[in-house]
Amino acid sequence: MVFKVIFLFFPFSCLFALPGYHEPWSKDRDLRLQVPSSQEIVLSPIVKAAEIVIAFHQNILSPVDGPRSHFKPSSSNYMLQAMQKHGFIKGYLMGCSRLLRENSDPWVYRTAIIEDRIWKIDPPP
Repeated sequence: MVFKVIFLFFPFSCLFALPGYHEPWSKDRDLRLQVPSSQEIVLSPIVKAAEIVIAFHQNILSPVDGPRSHFKPSSSNYMLQAMQKHGFIKGYLMGCSRLLRENSDPWVYRTAIIEDRIWKIDPPP
């Protein structure tokens, strides 16, 4: 009998449910994730040099040669974001792996249609 009452009440209890997230308060408020601002991030000189090379590629070479990337974000943006997040070596290897996947083969993961073109969605982890 109790099971039947709970089973009948459960679908309607969702109507009165509260949101699942509340801001921490009391002593737990200090446990919130502190996201560093862009001023606190210190990049190594080699990552800064790589940013200059990638900016040259994006601003000078790519407009002349034309866009060829099938991915969003583009492969150069992907490598830049990966270097900023993971450091030069891991970001460079992630970018090279992405360049090896840069082809017109069918993509089995997320895709999006933007301006009548299918884009492969693959943000850096």
